[in-house]
Amino acid sequence: MDPVKMKRTVQVEASDAHEEYRVYPRRWLILLSVSLLNFSNAVNWVNFAPIANLTSGFFSTSLSNVNMLAIVYMIVSIPVGFVVCWLLDSIGLVGGLWTGAALNALGSVLRLIAAMHGEKFWLLMLGQSLCGIAQPFGLFPPTKVAAVWFANDQRALANMLASMANPVGIAVGMLIPPFIVHSQNVESGMIKLLWICVIPAGLNVLCTLSVTRNTPPTPPSMSAEEESEPFWRGLKKLVRNGQYRFLLFAWGIGLGVFNVLVTLLQQFLCPWGYEDRVAGVAGGVMCLTGLLGSGVTSVYVDKTKKFVLALKVCYVGAAVGLTWFAMVSSLRDQTALIYASLAFFGFFGYGLLPVALELSVECTYPVAEATSAGVMWLAGQVTGILLVIIAQLPILQSPLTSEDAKYSKCAIAGNSTASTSDAAGVDMTNAALMVATVAVVTVVFFVPCFRSPYRRVAAESGVSLDEPLEAHF
Repeated sequence: MDPVKMKRTVQVEASDAHEEYRVYPRRWLILLSVSLLNFSNAVNWVNFAPIANLTSGFFSTSLSNVNMLAIVYMIVSIPVGFVVCWLLDSIGLVGGLWTGAALNALGSVLRLIAAMHGEKFWLLMLGQSLCGIAQPFGLFPPTKVAAVWFANDQRALANMLASMANPVGIAVGMLIPPFIVHSQNVESGMIKLLWICVIPAGLNVLCTLSVTRNTPPTPPSMSAEEESEPFWRGLKKLVRNGQYRFLLFAWGIGLGVFNVLVTLLQQFLCPWGYEDRVAGVAGGVMCLTGLLGSGVTSVYVDKTKKFVLALKVCYVGAAVGLTWFAMVSSLRDQTALIYASLAFFGFFGYGLLPVALELSVECTYPVAEATSAGVMWLAGQVTGILLVIIAQLPILQSPLTSEDAKYSKCAIAGNSTASTSDAAGVDMTNAALMVATVAVVTVVFFVPCFRSPYRRVAAESGVSLDEPLEAHF
């Protein structure tokens, strides 16, 4: 059955048989709360990455420790993530959003205090860890909010708006720091930067206080009316679902690759003469074009329901963009090509984000939305930790030649104890090529082999779940 015709049939049947199906203006307030949490939390995650060398000097610590400020997000979110999945699907959105907002705001304040007192790296790490614990409370709810509060022709769009607040935050977190923190004003610039990070966290707390309902008075669709699987039974079904496992693997690789770029982008570029501002702008461009890409794919799948086709196109485009970046990142005076490659990667890489999350719900329905999407995020965090660690292995790094060292912009200002080998002043071309290779190999297996039924769409059309509607290729 054509997905578009099926969708129209569903809408007619819902109108005739279920006049109570409606949406409420309150849904936008809940979506705003999730979006603010994702935005603020993402800014906190990456704001040290484009100024890693200056951060190392200011807090008198090693560059590896500065990289841990990003990695700790992934580490703490893994055990916390399972708790968040259970909390969102068993207790509801309200408690989860309130907890996430409070943790994120507290972590933001502790980071600021650490900068004000100088050389308090342990306090900075504590604040960063609290923000990392808050991350799943923002990343996991979008699919649930979309399913519980929005009509079936708005779900992908709602998911996109809430989920893509995260890359918008990453874009801001990459763009702003190099323009605020300079080698001439590291202390005052760092304090100013972390003050700026506190503001959206505070706004998120104020907005979240107005979220008082887990579900609307009446459901917006048939699937929202149905009761989801209990948490533990849902986890068992995810493990047994072959299509979901395949999607989980490909998603995990994709998110892991992105985490490497966000964490190490400045260190990929600075040996070849690129200032921190270039890394910041490059990361911002990647995320902003990703916002455009996710908007396009969200509207497309809302209208056509061709999730698998959109996902495969995005995976191929992302792999091409990443390979392009790996090839040009070690060339001097090629700023335009670096921007272009990351813009290309961002458009397709972020374009697949809302599609993959919605597809995770489609192929596992009636498993609870926060469970299926939450496990996807957890897989990406695990892969991200592994790839970031592997990318920093000595075997993938090599010393700069004396000629190349003349152009390096990797100096760790203000930290006389930092060793030159620990600085970013090494050739990380092999690490970039390794990451691109992992992405390409994943796509080669994923694109021709992945198939998935649209179980939620099938259920809403009246098709038996024993005979699910197969994806259109």
